[in-house]
Amino acid sequence: MAEKPDDPQPPANKVDIRETQIALAMTSTGIHKHPTAFINTRLPVLEVALNVEMMTSQLGPLLLPLSRDGSPPTVSYAKLLAYKQGNRGLIHYEIAGTSYGEQCVVFGKLYPQIEQAQRVCQIMQTLRDDCFGDSPLLSVPSALGTLPELSMLVYLPAEGQFLGDALADEQALHYMDMAGEWLGTLHIHPLELERHFRLSPELVNVQAWAVLVGHKYPELAEDALRISKHLQDHASEMQFETESAIHKDFHYGHIVVNGGLKVIDFDELRLGDPNFDLAHFCANLHLLAYRLNNSPFQFSALQSAFLRAYSRTTDWVPNERFVYFYAYTCLKIAKQLCAMRGLRPRPDGDEQRRQVQLMLEQGVGSLPNATRQKFSSKFATAIMEDPSRGSS
Repeated sequence: MAEKPDDPQPPANKVDIRETQIALAMTSTGIHKHPTAFINTRLPVLEVALNVEMMTSQLGPLLLPLSRDGSPPTVSYAKLLAYKQGNRGLIHYEIAGTSYGEQCVVFGKLYPQIEQAQRVCQIMQTLRDDCFGDSPLLSVPSALGTLPELSMLVYLPAEGQFLGDALADEQALHYMDMAGEWLGTLHIHPLELERHFRLSPELVNVQAWAVLVGHKYPELAEDALRISKHLQDHASEMQFETESAIHKDFHYGHIVVNGGLKVIDFDELRLGDPNFDLAHFCANLHLLAYRLNNSPFQFSALQSAFLRAYSRTTDWVPNERFVYFYAYTCLKIAKQLCAMRGLRPRPDGDEQRRQVQLMLEQGVGSLPNATRQKFSSKFATAIMEDPSRGSS
């Protein structure tokens, strides 16, 4: 989901109360059990969205294609999985009477405006039918449609393991290969999209990120500012591509593997430079590799499997735009760690500082200097290393 400024921090005692109320709401199947908790989510639409009788009626036309015998399926259970203030949420529905067995799980994703839900629904249907229609292993979740009254996208969730949880599996390199092929297939498929990547607001962001990191850890401020300055100083030199569909939030937490591979969360999809997605994936993978230091595969082997598959699909070669966005993502991850956001787990204390330093060092290490105009030798080696040499 798109990032938004953090809400002002309420007093500590109110944080505890509010988090307790939200926890009750997220484990409740009825709004009247914890009405204050639901009010605190600032999602009044939940009074309808978590009512199984009302949602059986609302979802009826969308669920009919799933029917086992032609009769309308029914909602037997509803649970709030996640929320964001401002009418954003994800609801788990269990559906009876479908051809999928006793219970079929359907997700309902709430948006502030119906236009956003309709946009994502159209993207998912186009990707599933056109972009990945000929692929037996690569796809996206199946979008069933939208409910205008609730500004809700309704879809069948991807089943399986998140890629980050599957890297200890013996099929890890195969999964990375599929992830690279999936992304390459997206990037070379022509899509008509209204949204475009805009660099100007991103350059404003990197300044703010560096300040935030420096405020949290003054001893790391120099590295954060160095990355930020490089990104601002060299933006005008980059000949960015502008017409490829990019996911813009492509990482291991948005990839599900189960024999095949599906990618989720298309809220940020837009036209831009493919190197953004590549760098975003690799920088997040670097942090995951640190967190999974007992993984049987080294970071370079995993990254190479991904990039080689992508290159096989698109003829891509490492370039300075990849490095630019890699440094950008390292700074972004450092900021997320400081703000207790981003991919879980979200460390605190000494471990938080170690991970912030790790990402800043990775970002600085990727930058060119007077003797290395495009890549550092270590960075280029990590990109191009044969993955067969990285397993143990």
